[in-house]
Amino acid sequence: MSVDATRQIRGYLVSNATITNYVPTADIRIGWPKEEDNYPCITISKVTGIDYGYLGYNTAAAGTKIRREEPTFQIDTWSKNSLYSSNVIADEITKVMISGGCRKNSENDMYDDDMGIYRVIQSFTYVKFHSD
Repeated sequence: MSVDATRQIRGYLVSNATITNYVPTADIRIGWPKEEDNYPCITISKVTGIDYGYLGYNTAAAGTKIRREEPTFQIDTWSKNSLYSSNVIADEITKVMISGGCRKNSENDMYDDDMGIYRVIQSFTYVKFHSD
C-alpha cells in the first residue's frame, strides 16, 4: 500500500471548508487520538487493502506494468459534544470521499466508554492505478 493514498485521503478532508469549519486542519490526522487531544477530531487509518497486477504485469517492461491498488481506510469522527455532532461531520466526510472516487463500505455509531467520547466509524475503499 502506498503512503501517497493515505496523504491523498487526508488531502480530501483538509481541503473541504465545511469539514475544516467543524474540525481544525491540525485535528484531522493520520493515526489515533490521545486522551489529551482536541475534540472534535478526525483520524484516518488504513485497515486493509489489495494490490494486483494486470495481465502481463510479471513480464512487461518497466514503465508499462499496470497495477491496481485498493486500500480501505477507516475514518473516525470523535466528539465530546454529542452523537449528532459526530454524525454531522461524518455526513460531510461521506460527501467528500464519494466525490473523490471512493466507495463507502460501512458506518457505525458508538459511544467509547474508555474515552468518554462519541464516535462515528466509517470505512471507504479508494482505487488507484499505477504504472510501475
